[in-house]
Amino acid sequence: MSAAPVIEQLSRETGISTAAALFDKIPPHPVDPVLSPLFRRGGLPRGELVTVTGELSLSCGLATIAAATREQKWCAGIGLGEPSVSSIADLGVDLDHFVNLATPGEDWLRVASILIESFDIILVDPGFAPSASERARLLAKIRERRMSLISLRPLSGSTEQIEITDTRWAGAEHGRGRLQSCLVRARSQTGTHRFLLPGPSGTPTSVPAGTLEVVAGTAPAETSDVSDTAVGASGVPTEDADAADDPRWSTITQLRQVISHVG
Repeated sequence: MSAAPVIEQLSRETGISTAAALFDKIPPHPVDPVLSPLFRRGGLPRGELVTVTGELSLSCGLATIAAATREQKWCAGIGLGEPSVSSIADLGVDLDHFVNLATPGEDWLRVASILIESFDIILVDPGFAPSASERARLLAKIRERRMSLISLRPLSGSTEQIEITDTRWAGAEHGRGRLQSCLVRARSQTGTHRFLLPGPSGTPTSVPAGTLEVVAGTAPAETSDVSDTAVGASGVPTEDADAADDPRWSTITQLRQVISHVG
């Protein structure tokens, strides 16, 4: 028997609300304005599980919690390894309100269950998928404490899923220079979104007008803010005269020929 008619009837009664309606009244944790469109309520939902997956998921997860840490919300990382402290700070995270625990993968669930009691947000890279009963207990604790848990791997029970589908780095064309920014395309329940992560300053940045679209597995087909230099038949950029005399390009060309024959 479906519970939908009962829920609908109760929701019409004075003073009785559904669980969804109750959580809709809880303001979400703030996020960077550039990332806000990724979420249905414009911020990180409280009392819920959110997944952020794909390339750069760790950077996106850290950027998501940054605004909350600056509002003195306590955040913890579990199973994230040992990311660079300076990189975390560059993403806008207030290090005075962020704790990273070097937790073995098999212990993530036990540690998370403890930290839920005292932290506002937990960012975790789960070492394993919990059983149905373990997941039910975890979600119940999250709802009870009205905190947010972000998983960098798919987990059943998540209310919002953000998937980074494409990335394109800029700043080191032809193997030279420094990486300056990364154009990201992400998909969530609110649609497909583009932004720079990191942007030139390290934090998320809106995409400048005219920036090349990210298309996985295809070559650039239009002009953009990122300069695309024509490549000659030998594989050497035709606009770079110095590169043509660089012996490293000869080695690269030979490797390309070997790879093409092997393929």
